[in-house]
Amino acid sequence: MILSKEDAEKLLKKILSYSKAESASVSIRGNNNYNLRYALNSASTNGFSDSLSATITSNFGKKSGSIALTQFDDTAIENSVRKSEEIAKLTPDNKEFMPPLEKQSGYYEVQEFFEDTDNLTPESISDKISYTLEKADSQDLLAAGLFNKKSGFTALGNTKDLFAYHKQTFSNFSSTMRTKDSSGSSKTEKSYADVNHLNVRNLSDKVAERAVLSKNPRPYEPGNYVTILDYAAACDMLNNLSFYLNRRSADEGRSFFSDKERGNKIGQKIVNEKVTIYSDPQSSIAPDSPFTSEGLPVKRTNWISGGTLENLFMNRYWAEKKNSEPVPFPGNLIMEGSTKSLEDLIESTEKGIFVTRFWYIRQVDPKQALLTGLTRDGVFLIENGKITSAINNFRFNESPLNVLNNIIDMSTSEKSSGSETGDSKIVVPAMKLSGFNFSTVSDAI
Repeated sequence: MILSKEDAEKLLKKILSYSKAESASVSIRGNNNYNLRYALNSASTNGFSDSLSATITSNFGKKSGSIALTQFDDTAIENSVRKSEEIAKLTPDNKEFMPPLEKQSGYYEVQEFFEDTDNLTPESISDKISYTLEKADSQDLLAAGLFNKKSGFTALGNTKDLFAYHKQTFSNFSSTMRTKDSSGSSKTEKSYADVNHLNVRNLSDKVAERAVLSKNPRPYEPGNYVTILDYAAACDMLNNLSFYLNRRSADEGRSFFSDKERGNKIGQKIVNEKVTIYSDPQSSIAPDSPFTSEGLPVKRTNWISGGTLENLFMNRYWAEKKNSEPVPFPGNLIMEGSTKSLEDLIESTEKGIFVTRFWYIRQVDPKQALLTGLTRDGVFLIENGKITSAINNFRFNESPLNVLNNIIDMSTSEKSSGSETGDSKIVVPAMKLSGFNFSTVSDAI
C-alpha cells in the first residue's frame, strides 16, 4: 500500500499522539510488489502483494524498546505503543544511545518514483519475458529467472517534530540460461527505478550468446593473470569494499583503513589514481533516499578521489566522540569510468582472463580487506584481443583494494547488479587489471 505524503504524516502523528515515553520515533513503510517467475522456458508462477507496516521505538533515558505493527485501528496502535514502552523499561541502558534527531531541513529533492514503472501491468511484463523464453528455445538453452516490479514509500517521524518522506519504484530482471548438457551457463541481472532503462531484449540476447560460448570449458591452471572483470563481477568487488569504509573500525585499529599514528588513512593515497568513487542520492541512473533511517539528510559524499581516501562512514555516536559530523553509510556507490566499451578492453588485451560473475564471496581477513569466492556463469580466455574459448571456474583470494590498485583500464560506467549485491545501487565500469589471484580450480558451472 502506498500512502501519500499527507496521509503518511497524518498516520505518523496519530501513532505518536499515543506516546507517553520521554521520546519516540516511528517509521512507516508500504509496498506494492508484482513478480513473474519462469523456469524450463515457461512461466512458472506470478504473484502480487501489498503491505503497510510501522515500527515504533520508545525511549526512557538510554533505554529503548521497539515493536512493529501492521494493523492501524486505534486499539491496535495504542496497544503497540504501550508495548514498546513496556519493552523499553525492561531493557538495560544502551551506552551508545543517541536521542532522536531534531526537525531537519535541506533534504535533497530526489526522483526515484517513476510512473512507467508503477504502471507496469502483468500483460506488459509477460510480453517482455516472452522474448527471453523464445530466445532460449531458439538457442536450445534452458532459461530460468524473474521479473519483479515494486512501488513503495518510507516515512519517518518523531516526538521532536522530525518528518521525512520518500517514494520509490524498482524494476528488476534476471535470467540464467544453461546448455542442456549442463556444460555451459550464463546469467544476467539488472535493476532500475525507471523501467525504461531495463532493456530485456538486449539482456536476453547477451545471456544467450554467452551461455552458448561457455559450453565445454577447457582446463586452465590457477595463477595470477591479466584479468577483465565484467560489470557484475566489478559490482561485487565494489559492494564488498563499501562495508570496509567504516570510520570506527579504522579508528579502533580493526581495518585496512587503520593507521597507527593518525587513527585512519583519510587523506592518504590507497589505490590507483584512476579511481574516483562517490555517493549521490540525486544520481539520475541510481537515485536513492535523501535521508537515513534516523532522518539524517544524505548529501553527495566523495569516498575515494583520484586514488585518495576522502571519507569513511560513521554513525552519530562515533561522530560525537570524534567531535565531527556524521557520515551516512553509502546508499549508492558510483565509480567513474572512461569512454571506452567492454569490447575495447578485450580488444586491447594480448592474453588474459575474462570473468563475467562471482558468487559465494566471503571475508577472510578484515585488516587486509581480503575476500575469497568463486567465479561462475562463464569464464573465458582472451588471446590477441579476442575471446577464444571458455575455461574452467576458479576460487579466488583477492582484495577489492588490490583490484582498484591493479587497474590498467576501465570502460564506461553502468548501473549493475552482482551476485550478492541484492538491491544495492551501484554504478561501476568493467575493469582491466594487471593481475588477479585465482588460487584453485573450481568445478562449478
